[in-house]
Amino acid sequence: MHHMVDIVVLGDVNVDVIARFTKYPTEGSDALADSIEFHGGGSAANTAMALSRMGCVVSLISRLGSDPWASVALSSLHQAGVLLTGLQQDPAVRTGLIYIVVTPGGERTMLSYRGANAWTDAEQIREEDFVRARLLHLSGYALLTEPQRSAVLRAVELAENHALTISLDPGLTPATLDDLRTLLARIDILLPTLAEAQAITGLTAADDCALALLSRGVQTVALKLGKDGCLVSSKDGRFRIPAFPIEARDSTGAGDSFDAGFLMAHLKGLDSHACAVLANAMGALAAAQVGAGTQALTPQAALFFLRERRYTQGHQEHSRAIEQVICFLEGVFAPPCFV
Repeated sequence: MHHMVDIVVLGDVNVDVIARFTKYPTEGSDALADSIEFHGGGSAANTAMALSRMGCVVSLISRLGSDPWASVALSSLHQAGVLLTGLQQDPAVRTGLIYIVVTPGGERTMLSYRGANAWTDAEQIREEDFVRARLLHLSGYALLTEPQRSAVLRAVELAENHALTISLDPGLTPATLDDLRTLLARIDILLPTLAEAQAITGLTAADDCALALLSRGVQTVALKLGKDGCLVSSKDGRFRIPAFPIEARDSTGAGDSFDAGFLMAHLKGLDSHACAVLANAMGALAAAQVGAGTQALTPQAALFFLRERRYTQGHQEHSRAIEQVICFLEGVFAPPCFV
């Protein structure tokens, strides 16, 4: 059965092994975890799962090993409803694995093994997924090594041939900076953290970074500022939307979920203020969960979250955008509301 794909996502899928510790151990010492969990994760997979749970049809281009961890990752993707047709299997290299050490403040330290991801093969990318899709979302980590880097370039070429919007979450790896800078002119929506934007542009202030990225050909920059919300810039202007205050338990996946919120709203034709509101809400929902938190991201959860916070301090001037998103989410799984 062939699904109409809305969004193609390319990047890493792996298994997150999340362990909670009272404090981070010093090198060479021993620490006992209070709890441990296993989840399918990876920056691209997290965004794909969040988009799928929000009702988009998503195909993920990624590569797994032929080992027991692959089934953990597959089962997470399957539960979220992500199409698995774009997944590749490597006969020799293991599935990517990330050890995530979470300390009481919700801070995380990650020890990553990229495994089969790096071997994603451009030849195995199916053009048919791009024919009717509307958006290609890339994770910058995929530029780290060949052959996955060539797979990114192939996907960008297919996306351009079929007039897809192209979005990129850069991921911060100095090794990929030159490639990222070269790609910028082909990117419609860039979703960097402030640290990533600073590394790419060599500038410091968020506003300066955003302007520099636009001048390099990006159409829209949604700059993630963590607890300070986000700064969105395009040729139509620049604005900040504050974050929704939440008790952060684990920041894993918050940026990936922010991406999903922004991209989904964009795909559904909402304006950039509304895109930023949904992005902030989904990032906050993910940060309030242990693990990447994509199980918690449903239209209902986002709707409930925004209804509870529609009159939050500091958000008054954004109330129109918040109401727009609430209306949109009500329409996703309920009769339309009338304004």
